[in-house]
Amino acid sequence: MMPLMRTVILWVVAALPVVWAAITSLPGRLAPWEAATYLVVLGVAVVLVRRRPVTALLVTGAAWLVAFLSKVPADSTVGVGVLSTGLVTVGFLAGRHATAGERGVVALIGAGAAAVTSALVVLGGVDTALAAVSGIAALAAVPWAVGRYRRQYLGMVRAGWERAEQLEREADRAVEQAGLRERARLAAEMHDMVGHELARAALLVGALEVAPALAEEHREAARAARTAVTAAAERLADVVLVLRSGEREPVRSVDEIVARARRSGLSVDVTGDGAEPADPVIARTVHRVLTEAITNAIKHAPGAPVTVHLAGTGDGVELRVVNGAARRAPADAPGSGQGLLGLAERVALVGGRFAAHPLDDGGFEVTAHLPGKPATGSAATGTHRHRAEQRVRRSARRTVLLACAVAGGIVVAVLGYLVFDAATSVLDPADYQRLQLGRPESEVAAVLPARTRVDRPDAAPPVPEGASCRYYSTHANPFDERRLDLFRLCFRDGRLVDKALVERDP
Repeated sequence: MMPLMRTVILWVVAALPVVWAAITSLPGRLAPWEAATYLVVLGVAVVLVRRRPVTALLVTGAAWLVAFLSKVPADSTVGVGVLSTGLVTVGFLAGRHATAGERGVVALIGAGAAAVTSALVVLGGVDTALAAVSGIAALAAVPWAVGRYRRQYLGMVRAGWERAEQLEREADRAVEQAGLRERARLAAEMHDMVGHELARAALLVGALEVAPALAEEHREAARAARTAVTAAAERLADVVLVLRSGEREPVRSVDEIVARARRSGLSVDVTGDGAEPADPVIARTVHRVLTEAITNAIKHAPGAPVTVHLAGTGDGVELRVVNGAARRAPADAPGSGQGLLGLAERVALVGGRFAAHPLDDGGFEVTAHLPGKPATGSAATGTHRHRAEQRVRRSARRTVLLACAVAGGIVVAVLGYLVFDAATSVLDPADYQRLQLGRPESEVAAVLPARTRVDRPDAAPPVPEGASCRYYSTHANPFDERRLDLFRLCFRDGRLVDKALVERDP
């Protein structure tokens, strides 16, 4: 699917709740200008999310918070749902496209803090602040984590295909090298066997040519035969040269590498039996590890002595390069660590083991255990697959834990707020019974709790004309069978004009 078409589809999906909120008959329906504004914001966020994922997430989160705070007093369904699909979509895409997750985490924490602060300042209700931060967590943080997991998973799949292509190229190179070795073998056989026979034939024909008893016409025939054999030998030499042109240059031995390092002024000591591998691939790996280790020692520990230990084992060779602590600070030795990672990959490719770590005395040690012959490609890919699977598993665990933590946090916060709301708004039944109609509000307030109940009953006695009513809990336990019953007190002109027990079926 083309990127433009995909962007349009995502925008349409995110815009559906906005259109619904504009045409619904609910009290908090959107005005046309509000719907148009939110559609533009969603369009900008969907277009921006690929290049500026965190910015798109913040823009959409801010728009959701504005819609929530402006509409939730009239209708909570519209307040929560108008931009919920857009926030979920942008949150997932932001996590999917963000190269690093730290900025997104900081942005989400900031969005949660802004939601709580804005809800307390604008509407002044703890329940609204709880709902706002729960919305940011459920609609933005969880999709962000899912997007991060999706990125890790697709990265593992992409790395697998790249690895397969690399192994295919290596297989092609192996076939090519096998062909080169066969060409070299044929060249050697042709040179040693056919060339020798041609030289012998030319010598015999030459002896026949100078024989005194040979007639002149036979002598001319012998001369022509000798010329033909000599030409065949020259053409054979040309063919051998062509066959041998594909041979690779021989790999430098450990002694040659060490000698070159000593000529540059490095103090190098060689230990072990010096048993170099016979296989050319393993020999090149030894050459690569030794060269990189000596180069690192020169860069990061100038002036330090280096010890090279090469010894044969039962199934291969062991190479260990140890350098001491730097005798002087390196002038400029930046390093990305890619050299050692490349060595680890190369050693793993042939089925060996690699380790590199600093020593207690300030030095550094590089160790490679290599087999006698390269391992197959399946063994070489184990390290790559294991690392990629570990990253994906960690991302999946973080996603599941975050989703569970958000869900559990919302449940605990809601239950806790229910307990808080009921316990801090309880009007003692005995005080309720003593309240008399017509008493001044100032006298009644002396026995009333500091808070009123947040919820308002749909089915209640009619409110007296011109009066304002308050609702209070009948008891502190919000979970028993009469948890929804409320005391209602109505005041008009500063006096209590009505009181009622509102009984609701739980």
